Amino acid sequence: MGEMLQQGGRFPRLELKLLDGGTLTLPGDAPSRYTALLFYRGHW
Repeated sequence: MGEMLQQGGRFPRLELKLLDGGTLTLPGDAPSRYTALLFYRGHW
């Protein structure tokens, strides 16, 4: 497991697979400095 984020720390690079087959790389593809992410687990 990686390090915990600390105030003022940099967000680690993540590459997420999107439902449409594309990818989203964070923080590079974030539309602004402040971005909220919602992770939906799906049904049980």
